[in-house]
Order: sequence, then C-alpha cells, then structure tokens
Amino acid sequence: MNERQYKIIEILQKEGRYVTAFELAEKLSVSKKTIYRDIQDIAETNPAGYKIRKKENFGYLLELYKESRWDEPQFDHPEERRLNLLLFLLSIAPNKTSIQKIADRYFVSQSSIINDFKHIEKKISPFSLHLSRKNDGTFIEGDQLSIYRLMSVIIESYLTQTGDPFSQYDIPDSIKDIRVINARLSEIKKLLHHIQVEHDLLLDQPYYLTLFCSLLSIIEKHTNNIQHVSKEEKMYEEIDESSAIYPMTKNLVESLELRYSISLKKTEIYHLYYILKAYKLNSRFLLDQDTEKIMNEQVKMLTEQLIQKVAEKSGYQFMEDKELTKQLTLHLHSMVYRLNHQIYIINPIIKSIKSNFANIFNLVKYCTQELNREGIYNEFVTEEEIGYITLYFQISYDERFANKIPILIECTSGIGTSHLLSEKIRKNFPNILIKKIIAQQRIKKSDYDDVELVISTVKVHSIIDKPTILVSPILNEEDKYKINQFIKKYYQQQAILSE
Repeated sequence: MNERQYKIIEILQKEGRYVTAFELAEKLSVSKKTIYRDIQDIAETNPAGYKIRKKENFGYLLELYKESRWDEPQFDHPEERRLNLLLFLLSIAPNKTSIQKIADRYFVSQSSIINDFKHIEKKISPFSLHLSRKNDGTFIEGDQLSIYRLMSVIIESYLTQTGDPFSQYDIPDSIKDIRVINARLSEIKKLLHHIQVEHDLLLDQPYYLTLFCSLLSIIEKHTNNIQHVSKEEKMYEEIDESSAIYPMTKNLVESLELRYSISLKKTEIYHLYYILKAYKLNSRFLLDQDTEKIMNEQVKMLTEQLIQKVAEKSGYQFMEDKELTKQLTLHLHSMVYRLNHQIYIINPIIKSIKSNFANIFNLVKYCTQELNREGIYNEFVTEEEIGYITLYFQISYDERFANKIPILIECTSGIGTSHLLSEKIRKNFPNILIKKIIAQQRIKKSDYDDVELVISTVKVHSIIDKPTILVSPILNEEDKYKINQFIKKYYQQQAILSE
C-alpha cells in the first residue's frame, strides 16, 4: 500500500465509525475518485488482520479480524500507540526493525510513525537513551540497564493501572497519564504468578521487574522473528541440575516455549537461571562449597574496605557498627554474584534515594569508584546497586549518629593527649559525635564546615565563628559542665527551629 492508503486505514481506525468517501477526500485533499481507487487497492491487497466494510450511503468502516493478533483493546489516542511502540522497541533493543514493519503493525502511515518517533525521543532522553534511524533499520541505543529502567517504568505504570499495589516506582507524568495497552504484559504477569505459586516463591520488586523485562524481551524477539544482533554471548557457569533453581528455570522455559511456540537459545535459558539464582543466593546450599568459600572471602574483604572508606571520608565511626558489617556482607554476597554474571537489577526507588539521602549516596558512589581504581573490586557498580548499599549506611547513620552533635577536637600534635580526650568525650557524652581530631598546625578553614562545636586544648577561639570550649586534656568537672551547658542550649535551639 502507498502512504495515502495507510492514512485511510489510520483515519478509519481513529474514527471507529462509518466514514464517507467525501470526508476521506476532504481530510486527504484528493478527489472522491481517488478514494474509491484507494479503497479498491486496499481490498485487493487484503492486508492481514483487518478489512474495510462498505455500507451504501454510510461510507466505509474498518473491521478487525477477531482471530488476529490485534484482538486486544484498541488505542483511543496516539499517545497510547506511541507508548506501546516504545515498549516494543525497548524489548527488542539493540535489534533493529523497519518503519514499514512498524506501520504495518499499527495500521498507520509511515509519516505517522516518523511523527511518533519525535514523541518517543522526548520520553527516552531522560533515561540516557537514543532512537537511532539508519538505512538498515531503527533501534534504541543505550546500555542494557538504562533500557530496563525505562521498561520497568512502563511495566510499573501498567501494574498500577490494573490495580496492583506492588508499584513503588517514581513514574513520570508523561507515562503515568497514558493508558498502557499491551497484551504481553498481562500474559507475563499471569506466568510469573503461576511460577511463584508453583515453586513457593515471593519475588521482591527488583527481581520481579528484572525477570519481567527479560521475559518480555525474549518473547518479542522470538515471536516477531527479530534478527539477533551478533555479539559474543557469555555463559558464566553451567546450570546445576541438582540445585533448587533448576526446576524453577525448567518450568519457566517450558511454559514460555509452549505458550508462544518458540525455542529459547541456550544463552537465554542461562540468563533466566542466573536471575533466579541471584534472587535465592542467601540460601547457602545454592553455591557449591569451593565457590562459596572464594565468594565469602572476596565479599568479606570488599565489605571491610567499603565501610572503612566511607568511615574515613565521612568522619562517622561506621566500623564500630557490627550489624552494618553483617547485613552489608550478606547484601554484597548477592551483589557480587549479580555483577559478575551481568544481572542488572532495577531499583524502583533510586530517584528517592538520590534525593533524600544525597550525601551518603554520593559518598558511597565515590568510595566504590575508589575501590575500582585501586583494583579491590573490578566490576562496575551501577547506581541501582549503590542505591541499595546507601540504605544500609543510612540506617546505621539514623540509629547511631543522626541526633548527635558533630564536633571537632583541636589539639597539639601529641597523639596520646588527643586519644585520651576523645575517649573521655565519647564515654561522658554519648550524644556528641567526634567528626575530626586535628593538630593545631594542620587546621584549615574547611575543617569547620560540618561541625557545631569546637573543643580545643590549645586556644579559646577557632579561626572562624564557631562555638569553642577550651578544655583540659584530662577533661575535668568544669570542662564537663561547660560541654553539658552547650548541649542543653543546642537541643533547645533545635526544638525551637523545628516548631
């Protein structure tokens, strides 16, 4: 069909009623005879999925075949079609498709699809993605995690619209306000529900979304005969048929192949296995003994190095928090497996974490990058993973440091003197946090930026306008009284400010 004939189909689909040849001629700025010829050509072409019904004195009506793959709610607005198209392009990325195939898919003209691309480019730009149009096809460019992020946003919007309380994602209005119409999403949701019931699983949101995205991608590529981009596909470990994950993976693969009459590639099967194994990794029996021993040593060292770096950069004594070490080690055990196997989970609250806990997030991000540079851990740690790590440090901070008064201790260069004073302050004033201990000759103006009080053994006034208390290194009763008075006044002021 030519461009004008596609426009006729598009108009009839949009109107959803009988449209006269006169109306079509006016909309397309052609004669009625041209419309008659075009309708005849469309009828002779006999496109799969629909036909045009003619009724005397009423005009033409587009009728969809019920047995076709378009037996689903129709798009009431171009934005609904564009969102459906966007999800399709994401699911087959980085593979290509043609504008002609897309036009056939949605019964619209190529010019309409080109116009759709302009709207789609605006939606994908905030996710660091780009719509690339080349001679051999159109595709979305970007890293896999960015593609999964946007897919997850659309999937979460669909779940919200269908009444699923699972959603926590910060969904942009440009997507949230559009009806998500996609039969595949309903099918995958039912499939995941069945697998979870069958194997007594309760997938938490990050893994649910990652698995959802992977399944959608596999289904769309196979059912649309998308030519796979040739690249080296790595399998990191063999499937252990004696593990608890094997029957889950086998059931999932068989369900997919039976439902869609497809045959999954070996790499696709392994990828699903890795996702499920990463989810269940906290169960010790899932790893063979040698792997677990190596993994635990690597993770233990990584945890200690990360906590130490964050403590040094922040001034907070995170090393003393044994619960933080324990919980973070468990988390990193799974994270290391995920990143080593290129399983990129989605963090649905990453935007909120970066906004509400910006200081700790940026600090953790900087420290993980240092660990990379120093060769302590070679895999790139994604912002999704950094967001989860941030929560562990934030919990520790809230429980141990949030309400404490940050102070700086100025002293002479004597190590014994400063150590004695800091220990006495920690013991006598649990609501004081010693951020820094600095010798007088090394003090800089920036050292005072994030403290509320200066306790000094060498001078009464600091080099900037900060409350300063001169004390003895042995911290006598008069010193304690002065510090207590400051603490009392400080919290009274904080109470007034919070009212």
